[in-house]
Amino acid sequence: MCSAHNGCLLNFQYIMSVDRRKLNELLLTATEKYPNIALHFQHKLVSCDFQTGEMVFEKPEGERLTRHADVIIGCDGAYSAVRQQLMKCTLMYYEQTYIPHGYLELRIPKTPDDKYAMAINYLHLWPRNQFMMIALPNQDKTYTTTLIMPFEIFKQIDSEEKVVDFFKTHFPDSIQFLGEENLKKTYMSGSARPVVSVKCHPYHVGDRGLIMGDATHAMVPFYGQGMNAGLEDCIVFEEMLDQYDNDFSKALPAFTEMRNIDAKAICDLAMYNYIELREAVNSPLFVPRKVLDNVLYYLFPNTWIPLYTMVSFTRIRYHQCILQREWQDQVLRRVGYGFATVGAFLGCYMLRDNVQIHKTSLFGVPYWLSGQLSGISESLKTWIK
Repeated sequence: MCSAHNGCLLNFQYIMSVDRRKLNELLLTATEKYPNIALHFQHKLVSCDFQTGEMVFEKPEGERLTRHADVIIGCDGAYSAVRQQLMKCTLMYYEQTYIPHGYLELRIPKTPDDKYAMAINYLHLWPRNQFMMIALPNQDKTYTTTLIMPFEIFKQIDSEEKVVDFFKTHFPDSIQFLGEENLKKTYMSGSARPVVSVKCHPYHVGDRGLIMGDATHAMVPFYGQGMNAGLEDCIVFEEMLDQYDNDFSKALPAFTEMRNIDAKAICDLAMYNYIELREAVNSPLFVPRKVLDNVLYYLFPNTWIPLYTMVSFTRIRYHQCILQREWQDQVLRRVGYGFATVGAFLGCYMLRDNVQIHKTSLFGVPYWLSGQLSGISESLKTWIK
């Protein structure tokens, strides 16, 4: 992501997506510069002992290897083997949630004249309350397109005819980009994959074991913060090591306490954003609220920062982003109640005793301005109907 968070330069905030395979290659290439880093592929962790630092690995052919380390750090994903071992020797709170929705990846190809099929530099979104479809542009001029909806609906669409009918009903404008034949082939050859969210505590055991990344806070992908949160784990851990002068007996528990509240917060934010993307964007209040947030951000850049901006473009801690958003909602509710109260009072005053607005003066307001207010009132009545 790129940002110019200085006085609200909104036009300079944008997010750049990175190909996961290329990022892995970049990181692997970077590790080759360090002689003290050894990389071993296809070694499955079977068990580990956090007291002795012993780890047992199994290779594809069944051979088992034993290695030792001063500190065991597991960054092995949502189904972490290190976390499973850690759960055996500590009182861990663990929560794993599968949402009732799965996702299926489709693809929008480039046009015959070698161009993008849709506008670039946008997140293309088809919100349909219960489900949604999103499309993001790639450098090869294709679009990675993801259909996200309940598994029950996926199961009902079990033939090519039903696929076409479903898209004609719910995403009719997308068929010209996906291509009907390509859509049928991709849909029928794939299967919906589950989405999991993980929360746990603690992240460490003694001064010899630690888990980070998705092993501690796997989240649904709808805020685009999964990898960012994992990389930020590294920053926070380094800060703890600096703060405690590389004393792992202090740095590891400090990391758990510092990071856990934010990890839970971003998991909740990711779930909230899924509801917003597929459902809330259809609300008539969605765009006005976004506009209002940006206007207030422009006027008060150090006081009023939109939730998405806080999460994506700042180092504000995730749980503080939620607290700030709650404060913003409270402010707007109070302002709204104030306007509603004043409006109700004015309405009662204008209707009192059937007095004609153009013949009276409202709180000393000249009669001609009162007439304008009456016209606005009538216009509002017509609009509401």
